[in-house]
Order: sequence, then structure tokens, then C-alpha cells
Amino acid sequence: MTGPLASLPTWVLSSAATRSHQILRRRLAEVGVTGYEYRCLAALAAGTQLSQAGLATAASLDPGDVTPTVRALENQGLVAREKDPTHGRRVMVSLTATGRQAADRLAPAVAAIQDEVFGRLSQAERSVLFGLLARIG
Repeated sequence: MTGPLASLPTWVLSSAATRSHQILRRRLAEVGVTGYEYRCLAALAAGTQLSQAGLATAASLDPGDVTPTVRALENQGLVAREKDPTHGRRVMVSLTATGRQAADRLAPAVAAIQDEVFGRLSQAERSVLFGLLARIG
């Protein structure tokens, strides 16, 4: 990157984020999921069962995006939804056995994506970058 924009950290960060997002979308599509679907599967794989509101928080998604994403995952047999018996309006979401297998299968794909995006950096550089991004994110 050259020119006046190359000296602006916000521009460089934005360009890197765009490249990262393009790779992420392409590679996740190759394994059959969207970014939102992956985020929901990963969040559910970390626990047993979440309300849809809890899933939105855990997956860093807008609650309005969770409903169609969960519906798509349910249609694929990857998650199950059931009413919370202690709360009449709350819907609980959990992975099915097939969903657990899918989440397990996605872990190496996501690791490979990290390597593709950050492959030019050493492990030490990746750690420093992650720490810096976490501070400003």
C-alpha cells in the first residue's frame, strides 16, 4: 500500500480487516457455513444450552440476526430449539449430535483460516497484534 492513505493506521487496519473478512467468508463457504452460523456453532460448542438472547451475546451478534441464523442451523439439523420450561417466552438452543460434529469439524478449518490471514507473522508477532487489537477493540 502506498500513497497518503498508507500512513493512516485506520486505513491500514480497515484494509487488513477487509482482506481478513474476504478470506474468512470464502473459506467458511467452502466448508458449508456462513460467518454467523460458525459464530453460533462455536458459542454453543463452548457450553450446553443457551437462550437465543444469550447466544446473541456469546456469538457477538445482533439479536435480530440470531433468529434466522438459528432457523437455518435447525433446518440443517445442527441445532435444536425448545421452550424454556421456567420462562414462557424464552427459547433455548443447543447443538444436536450432528451440530457437535460440525463444530468439531470446523475447528481445523478456522485454524487454517487464521494461518492464511496471519501467515506472514511469527507467533510472537501474532500475539502482540492480538493484544493490541484487543486493547482498541
